[in-house]
Formats: sequence, structure tokens, C-alpha cells
Amino acid sequence: MDSTENHGKYVGSTSPTQGDDAENEHLDDSEEWQLLEPLCDISESVKRKFSQLDPLDNRNYQQFEPDPRSSRLSEGNRGLMHRWQQVAAWCVKHPDDPWVKFHFDQLPVRDCKRHRYSCIQQCWTVDDVQVKLHPEPFARGAMRECYRLKKLGSRGKNDDWDHAQNYVAKKYIRSVDKEVLFEDVKLQMDSKLWAEEFNRHHPPKKIDIFQVCILEFLDESEHAFYHLERFIEGEYIKYNSNSGFVSDICRQTPQAFSHFTFERSGHQLIVVDIQGVGDLYTDPQIHTATGEGYGNGNLGTKGMALFFHSHLCNDICRSMCLTEFDLAASERNALKGGDNVERNWTSMTRSSSNRPASICSSLVEENGNAMEELRRRTVSVNSSGRRSSASSFCDEHSTDTQHSDVRFYSDYFEQIVHDSDKPMAKTRFTSSCSSNLFDLTDSEVKERMHHDSQFESLSSCSSRMTRHITQEAEREAYWLEKRKFSRPAGLLSESQIKQLSEFSQKLHGMNCILGQIHLDLARYHELGQFVDKSPFVCSEKENIYSAKEQRNKRNAGNYISYDKDAAFYHLDIARRCGVLEAIITMAKMAFGHPHELLKEVVCEEVWENDDLEGTGFELMECAADMGDQSAVIFVAQAYETGRFLGPMKKPSWPKAIAWYEKALNFLQNSETNENETPHEGVRPRYELLERMAVMYKEGGYGLLQDLTKAYDLYTEAAMSATEAMQGKLANKYYELAEQCV
Repeated sequence: MDSTENHGKYVGSTSPTQGDDAENEHLDDSEEWQLLEPLCDISESVKRKFSQLDPLDNRNYQQFEPDPRSSRLSEGNRGLMHRWQQVAAWCVKHPDDPWVKFHFDQLPVRDCKRHRYSCIQQCWTVDDVQVKLHPEPFARGAMRECYRLKKLGSRGKNDDWDHAQNYVAKKYIRSVDKEVLFEDVKLQMDSKLWAEEFNRHHPPKKIDIFQVCILEFLDESEHAFYHLERFIEGEYIKYNSNSGFVSDICRQTPQAFSHFTFERSGHQLIVVDIQGVGDLYTDPQIHTATGEGYGNGNLGTKGMALFFHSHLCNDICRSMCLTEFDLAASERNALKGGDNVERNWTSMTRSSSNRPASICSSLVEENGNAMEELRRRTVSVNSSGRRSSASSFCDEHSTDTQHSDVRFYSDYFEQIVHDSDKPMAKTRFTSSCSSNLFDLTDSEVKERMHHDSQFESLSSCSSRMTRHITQEAEREAYWLEKRKFSRPAGLLSESQIKQLSEFSQKLHGMNCILGQIHLDLARYHELGQFVDKSPFVCSEKENIYSAKEQRNKRNAGNYISYDKDAAFYHLDIARRCGVLEAIITMAKMAFGHPHELLKEVVCEEVWENDDLEGTGFELMECAADMGDQSAVIFVAQAYETGRFLGPMKKPSWPKAIAWYEKALNFLQNSETNENETPHEGVRPRYELLERMAVMYKEGGYGLLQDLTKAYDLYTEAAMSATEAMQGKLANKYYELAEQCV
């Protein structure tokens, strides 16, 4: 996404306050409580206490005493209450509009249509609003520029512009199709769902992604569409980008959030390009495993590779048992020795609640859709009383005052802080990765499955007993059931795969995505993507060579010096994950044949193996089993001639016949002409038939002589050659067929 807001003070939108529709009907933008999710939920009783204070006497805030029940609260929760007192005091001390100097009272009122998107219902709603837009942009990025804007409440009960809410309107500098803007909104609202899912796992700091909508100015013919977000003062920071950049201002939460989305989605997507004010993010980007959807910024597995190459798991990742991504020793040392060294991380703070973060597991099985499952998951949570702002964005009675995960239910704030003081149940999984399934005995697994069923029974009646069943039990019931489908970001060990043999098919599909990421990393190494920074780096100071410079170097015959060991490391992991291209590339390396990927890598330099030829043949046979046509023909020829088999294997014509027949079936089922060479390594049909006829005619190496079969094969080869306009070959095959009579 566009890094529009590269300026000191910014930024986008707070998420609207979410409450009961009946309570919100009388509210407008000027009356809402601007509460931030990272603080906590607040009860109606606490709100009433603050409303009774004299705003002119700040000393009343020091005299504020909570409910008598709060005497039982822990010191941590007393500190939380003190934070709310500070927030209220700050609001009293800073009542002035920071934009008063821009004279909005002198600007004309403009009529607009507002387009809002619900990522739960996947629908758009349109309503009319009135705004005042300042004509001068206050920030400019590579693709968009930002304007100050004031908007009246949508209910139209308050036309006082002095109390209108402040917004940021973002406009593309160059004209783009309006579908691009609508796709941007879908992307950000889908990302908001993942942020809410992240918060449900109780990280040390909760996050939010700003709600965004589209304003259509009716009095403009060109550039009539703007993105609209709330304005919050603060220092805007870009924590990471969609091309692997990581800010020198080290934060754990943004990096852990991106890693979380990768594993929680079952490797189907990752949310990156994290930027914003504190833990309020805007303008993210989503990379999907298929590379489809979410605009041109979706780099697919290549974008995932760029993120993980610059990601070193931190305390939050470990508390959620997110699996460390497999990196070469040199890559890991570079991360530990750079600016992002773990000891420099600054955002690991005590959680607002005393709960440890919960273990992350995949939302979906192999063939599931993570985004659809997340929508169902959010609806399920909403049914228990905790509604998502994204889910109600298109509600008929929803207002601009909704805010994600903030509810004014009576006494809820007191209840949640009391719950956080209670000792955790003995059956709870700790946040340590030692509670992983691989480390449990059979008796422990059975015991925890028993507790799973108990939590599920609680969760099933949560909609009827919302006030009596804590959200903690509901959360545990969900992830205890789903954790069995965990999709780690690292390659599973052989022993772990054996313990999960019943999920082998699911793991294979997962590893295919993981393997493609490692293959992309190997390719990036070869392109010089991760070489040391030089004068040719991009203007955004990201570790990327300019494409023009790379082409000039290759055209001149000077290959970029890169970490060959690390590149081969990722290629080998891609091979172990079952990526066909990696398997064939390593097989060609073992044979010493030319290969497209890692052309400069000599196998003997990076591969300690005494039987390279035998290993290469095993890899080719594996590729043939996976259905690669060129590998099938290679294996058939190897069994026929005895070449490239290695010292442990001997020619076998029955096996050669079987592989040739498989190659013929591939040609017959393919859409290409059977008698033409579709690509390198694949032979025309008549050549394959001729090789089979020769073996049946001569016999040997375990194959009995069969002249009748040889005659039929020569005749069929002649007919195929005739269809391919190979008259001389056809006559030759007919003559050979006559010799078999």
C-alpha cells in the first residue's frame, strides 16, 4: 500500500465505538467517546462517574474513587484505572480543536456520498454526508496526498461545525480506476478482521486497524473519490513494508501480528506493510498464497518470502507458539547482529490483562478458505455479545460512533478486571511452546481432550449465558479445538511428522506453500536482493537493488556476489517441502547438468554427498512420481540405458516400459500435440513408441522378448510419425515392423 503519510504528525481513523444499536441511535460524531482498544473495555458505571466530574476542576480527578469492589483489584488493574483517570483529565485540559487555525468556518459545505463496506456481509452501503474539505494537502506520499476534512454526524441532528469530527481524506495523485479505491477499502477492512482475531489471543498490546470508507464528491468531475479515515495526532511510523523492509524503530507487536496472520490463516495469506500511530495501523497490504486479489501490491509468496527473510521471532511470537521460520545460519546471524537485534526490541510490555497470550493455530484445514472461516468466526463471537465493528459497519442502525471491541455493558469493566485476578484453571494450556502436541504423552492428550469437550459444552450455550460464562472459556474452547490443525511457519522435523501422520495430507499442502516461499528466497538471493546495502539501493532505504542495475550487471556478464550457502539452504528446504521445481533443480545440480535457478552454484561446493549421481536419480524419480513429464522420460531412459542410475541401481527394462507408458498417458491427456515436443525433456509420441518397440524386439534386463508386441508398437509409431508429417521416419518404422514378423 501507499506510504502516504511520511510526516511527523498524522493520521487516520479511530474505529467507531460499538454498542447496542438502541443506545447509539441518539449519538452523533460529536458525542462519541473516542476510546482505544489497547486500553481496555469500560463500563457504563465508570463512564457515569467521569461525567459527574466538574470539567473546570481537574483536582476532582485526583479525588475520584472507584467502586468499593475495586479494593479487591490487583495493583496492575489499579494502574489501569489510573490510566483512565489520566485520559479523562487530558481531555479536559485539551478541549481545543487542533485545526481551528485552518479556518474551516470560512470553507463551503460540500455534499458527498459515503460508501461503506462490511467485510462480514461483503456488501456496500451508501448514504449522504456533508463535509468541509481544506484545499491544501498537508502530507504527500508516492501515490496519494492527504487533506484535512471535517464531517457532520450522519444523523443530521447537530449542524455545529465547531464540534464536527476531524478526518483525513486521501486522494490518488494520478487518476486511477475507481475499482482500485474500492479494492483498497476491502483490503483494509479484511485486515481489520485479522487485527480483531489477533486481539482475541490476548497479546501484550492489542492493536486496531482504522476503519476506512470512500467519499464521492458530487461537485467534482475528476478525482471525485477520496478515502476517508479518522484523524489522530501522533508520530506516524512505518514498521514494515510489503517488500521486507523493517523499521529501525523496533517493535515486537507489528512483526508478531504479521507472523500471526500467516499461521492463523493456514499459510493462505499474511498482513504486512504495518504502519500507523502506536498500535493503531492503517494502509496495510495482504499477500495471498495464490497472488490473487487485494490489488497490485499483492506479491503472493514472494511478498511472504521478503517478510520472513527480515523477521526474527520475538517474545510475542514465542508466547503464541508461532514457529520460527527456517533461515540459514548466516541470515539468522545477520538479523541478530543488525539494528533489529532482539535486545533492542522496545514494545514488550505487560499485558493490559494478566492473561498470557494464547497459542495460535490455523483457522482452516487443507481445503478451507481462511477469510471465509474468519468471517464465520467473527459472527460466532458476535453472537456471544462481543460485536465486531467490521461486522456492523453496514447495519441499518449503526452510526459513526461505533468502535471495535468497546462496549458500555453495565458492570462489565469491573467484571473483567475481577476475572483477570482469578487464578487460571489447572487445565489451561500455558503459553509456553512446551505445551505443544509433540511434547505430550498419550495420557496428557486424553486428559486435555476431556477438558476440550468440557469447554465446548460451555461454548455451545454461550449465547444464552453470556453474562455467566467468561470470554476466556469461550476463547479456550475455540483454540483447543482448532489447535490440532496448526500450520507452523517452520518445516516440521521427521519425528514430528510421524507423530502427525494422520494429518500427512494436510501437512503436504501446507508445506507446498512453505516450500514455494523458500524457493522464492533462493531466487531472491540469486538476484542480489539481500546483498549488503550499496549506493544502488532504493530511495526508501530498503535492501533492494534497482532492477536496472541488476540487468546491467547480468548483461555485462558480471554476476552479483550473493550468499550461495543460504540460497542453497532455502532450495533444499523447498525440495524437502515437495516443490517440484526445487526437486528437479537439485537433481540437475547432482548430475552436473545446466539448470536455470542458482546457475553459479556448483554442487560439490555446497552439497556434502558421496553419491551425487544416485541422489540425483532419486530426486528425478521423485519428480516423476509427482507427474513431471520430462522427469518421467528421464527415469525411463535411465532404466533403459543404465545411465545416471548411480552405483546402487541397475538397468531394468520392465521398469523402463512402465515409465514410458506413463509418459504416453501424459501426452495423451495433455492439450498439446502428441507428436510435438511441448518443452525441454519431453519427446514426441512416435519416439517413445519406437524405444518401447526396440526393447520388446531385443529382450533383456528382465524383459522377455515379444516380437508381436514389438510389431504393434512399430506400426503405431509409424502412424504417429505420419500424423506429424515425418514421412521418412514413418517408412523406417514400417520396415522395422516387417522385420518382427
